[in-house]
Amino acid sequence: EPGNVVIEDESDLPILQQWAKAATDHGSALWVQLNYPGKQSPKGLNVVNLSPSAIPFKKDMQAFFETPREITTLEIQDIIQRFGRSAAICKKAGFGGVQIHGAHGYLVSQFLSPHHNQRTDEWGGSLENRQRFLMAVYAEIRKQVGADFPVGIKLNSTDFQRGGFTEEESMATVKV
Repeated sequence: EPGNVVIEDESDLPILQQWAKAATDHGSALWVQLNYPGKQSPKGLNVVNLSPSAIPFKKDMQAFFETPREITTLEIQDIIQRFGRSAAICKKAGFGGVQIHGAHGYLVSQFLSPHHNQRTDEWGGSLENRQRFLMAVYAEIRKQVGADFPVGIKLNSTDFQRGGFTEEESMATVKV
């Protein structure tokens, strides 16, 4: 949403370094939470909102959010790379770690949910396929930041929607 920090390249690296240093100078570790909103971007913010499937929000939310376009495989790969690049910039800036935001209806959560993800390719269907995006994001981040940089993942226990991501699926995802 407007006012959020966007880390796409190193153009703001000096500011990010100052931010990280302000915490580490006082003995704290400051982590960056990385997310991509997917279909959960307010109307008018993007040319198009992307989601695993073109599933609109319920009527009470349609005034705030456009019906998304189904994301292509090339766009999926691009976003995975962008998560990795953002994490590498955070590491370079001096942050203590990063957290993948895989909850609260953002893109990672949308991929995990059979309600929002009704794809029939390798990115949808079975839980293993729906987990693929999260696992690819994690692998790309790990590739770009190395084995010693802390990486966390935030997941919902369920997405609280009929036909959505269940507690059992959440527990199975944690074990992967």
